Amino acid sequence: TAFISYRVASEKFHAQLLYQLLNNTVTPAGNRVIVYLDVKRLVKGEDWEQGFALGLLNSLVAVPLVSKGLLEPLLELHGAEDDRQDNLLKELVIMQMLMEAASEGRGSTLRTVFPVLVGSPHPEGHAGYPYTGNLFVQGSPAVVKHLSRLPSPPTAEAVADFLERRGLPGAEEARSRGVAQIIQELFSVQAAQLWNHGGELPVEDMA
Repeated sequence: TAFISYRVASEKFHAQLLYQLLNNTVTPAGNRVIVYLDVKRLVKGEDWEQGFALGLLNSLVAVPLVSKGLLEPLLELHGAEDDRQDNLLKELVIMQMLMEAASEGRGSTLRTVFPVLVGSPHPEGHAGYPYTGNLFVQGSPAVVKHLSRLPSPPTAEAVADFLERRGLPGAEEARSRGVAQIIQELFSVQAAQLWNHGGELPVEDMA
């Protein structure tokens, strides 16, 4: 199973396209790929956390879509008690905790976090249209530089509680992990750069 993590406001079409490309495909070893995408798997009215637990906690691979749309809202988190909870940040921290648990043989099925880096679409009339631009050229390093080095208490505590209630390791680490560190670790692993893959997205899916 693969779990797609994304910011709905900016990557919903990319997530849906990725789902369509991967779901029910077959690996070279002959295994069928089942993709968890919230809009496809969550039952109407189902608690977000319950659906999330069934998705990420039972997946072998997590695929976060990383874009300015993911990063820029995190600038609003300052390590304060009145920070808003960020559900996508929760997913990223839990992925990292599950990966660390798996590396230590502590009961996690998650084996890989494979980010897909998504640049902003070029505007109509640009030489690069309708492809996406380079996320790094478009300013993501500057955004990461300004992220808080502190944990965001509401999100960190929600993650720690999630892990503790399921008997999973990493709760204390989740409480202490700064926002910037979470994102820096995401950029430190092997990833796909969407702008280096020539497939043209349908124009209607880039609106």
